[in-house]
Amino acid sequence: MDFLQSRQGSLVHKTNKMKKKRKHSREEEAIRVPIEDVLDLHTFQAKEVPGLLEEYIDACLKEDIFSVRIIHGKGQGVLKKRVCEVLKKNRLVGSFSEAPGNAGGWGATIVVLKKEGQGQEWERFFKTVEEGADLMGLPIGRGQVEQFALHAKEILEWNQFANLTAITELEELAEKQFLDVVPLAGLIPTGYRVLDIGSGGGFPGIPLKVLRPDLDMVLIDGARKKANFLKHMIRTLGMKGIKAYHRRVEEVKDEEGGSFKGYDIIISKAVARLDKLVGVCEPLLGCGGRIVAMKGKLTSEEELCAKRAIEAGGFSIERSEYQLPSSGVERSIVVLRR
Repeated sequence: MDFLQSRQGSLVHKTNKMKKKRKHSREEEAIRVPIEDVLDLHTFQAKEVPGLLEEYIDACLKEDIFSVRIIHGKGQGVLKKRVCEVLKKNRLVGSFSEAPGNAGGWGATIVVLKKEGQGQEWERFFKTVEEGADLMGLPIGRGQVEQFALHAKEILEWNQFANLTAITELEELAEKQFLDVVPLAGLIPTGYRVLDIGSGGGFPGIPLKVLRPDLDMVLIDGARKKANFLKHMIRTLGMKGIKAYHRRVEEVKDEEGGSFKGYDIIISKAVARLDKLVGVCEPLLGCGGRIVAMKGKLTSEEELCAKRAIEAGGFSIERSEYQLPSSGVERSIVVLRR
């Protein structure tokens, strides 16, 4: 590999593919794949890691190398932490885990890269979000799309046991879950206290927080696995000013202390009909608070059924409609204000 020569042989030591039969042990079973190459980073500084690692991964894929060991040393864990941060964000990484001690795991991480076709899928994810946002007249930054991609990657991994979304195709996920949140970001004033009910896989709350880090955000979901995922995503993205709880919205209004009350805005995406939303959200709103419901095309029947609850709560109704740029699917954002 040219990359090896460009680093004067100090970075990587090519290894032969493992042909000998391994003795079975719990630690060795965790590897699951033969190691094809090794990158030794333990003599480098943490600030050098991102560039070196990105370059190395690209070089591996060009050489059809998909399973590697990254040596970062034990030390105080600073280098290991930096390596893991870079791997989490790289859309070409399929999975990674700590190397077992008896398999060359002296301060090392085993990385499995995505094979041909998977990298292109992530490129299409980026293109769908970036070009779609531009077409909607709401361009967003590359760094924000990278956070969306990390969120999407974690959703697909957790979806196997947490049932986070029925959408598992990346381009569809990019448009119908991430791009769909972009219009919402411009509707909320600076610094508002926001509650996302029935957040599930983090929609719309987590992408909204990515786009609007100034918001004070709380996410709740009645399913424990989904609430655990929300907490995991907050840690993974290193977010501040956002918390997640395992709660049902019908229950929090009765909790003592008022910790779930006084919100400026309560948001939801395809959680319930408008009349039910008004009933469960009204007790949690502060003075002048709003309910924002993200829906498909709002039917006149649903609006009529909710009319009595809306008027009883002293709300006025506003709605904006838009189409998702690739699929043409119609969406509505319904705002109830008082």
